[in-house]
Amino acid sequence: MGKIDGRYLRDLRKQHGYSLRAFAEKIYTSKSTVQRWEQSFIPEIPEVIEKIAEIFNTTVDEMRHGSANKYNDEESCGDIAEGLSPDSLAELKFGTKGLTIFLSALFFMLCCVLFIIFI
Repeated sequence: MGKIDGRYLRDLRKQHGYSLRAFAEKIYTSKSTVQRWEQSFIPEIPEVIEKIAEIFNTTVDEMRHGSANKYNDEESCGDIAEGLSPDSLAELKFGTKGLTIFLSALFFMLCCVLFIIFI
């Protein structure tokens, strides 16, 4: 059983003319929850997936098939991101950002120590 890519959910939502807030209200959740799903995957909770399928007048199987056709073979963000899931891409993006912040702080501390030593 394949997961439904959040980008597919976003596409469906936009095709049907729902804003994030309006769609979130229809499925009794928050706007931020829908945003999180759209950046990852729809949770594997049968009630949630079935409600989403009902809103878009489709079936869960059609959603899984549409998601797999549209996003499983799509080239993502170049060679390094090829074949990674949206979850992995987000982890890579924020992991790299965190590493950059850490190294910048480390460099700043090293500069301060050297400044103190040589003054």
